[in-house]
Amino acid sequence: MSRDASESHRAFIAKHQLTSITLLADEKGTVTSLYRTNHPLLPVSKRVYIIVDKEGNIVYRKDTGFGLLDNQTQTLLGEIDRNVR
Repeated sequence: MSRDASESHRAFIAKHQLTSITLLADEKGTVTSLYRTNHPLLPVSKRVYIIVDKEGNIVYRKDTGFGLLDNQTQTLLGEIDRNVR
């Protein structure tokens, strides 16, 4: 999820030919506020990785500010395997 506009998401999907995913836009910051991912000074969301289980519980949360998660694919898949059944 991003605070970017829906049109920006559509352009990104077209540019990278991403036909099998959906990107969520939160232009007003409603959801990013609920998950406490808003940047304190800028109208953007920080990069926060969140995994939610079937019951809606957050089972993994990693705030990397504006950076990427190290070994992000392996790390996230490992956390999903460990926490989501």
